[in-house]
Amino acid sequence: MRKLGKVMHFTNRGLVLRAEQVPGLGGAVYEMGGARVGSVLDLFGPVAAPYVVIKPNRGFAQTSLRKLIGKDLYMGERYGKIRKAKKVP
Repeated sequence: MRKLGKVMHFTNRGLVLRAEQVPGLGGAVYEMGGARVGSVLDLFGPVAAPYVVIKPNRGFAQTSLRKLIGKDLYMGERYGKIRKAKKVP
């Protein structure tokens, strides 16, 4: 797993963190212990170090998400085929 960044705060859309590298949209995000937190919902801010919004999984309560503030989150490796965009005439 690769380090994604440190959680800055919790909003109504999910967790916001400052990324050290640019993740792909929809990529899985994990805690240090290996538990899946959610997936990448949105990217915004400067290209060199964007902010990332993480959409939490349904199993996480708001209290457990607030405990993640200040902790590092990690990106999982992609497995399987990656589809290429079709050319539109």
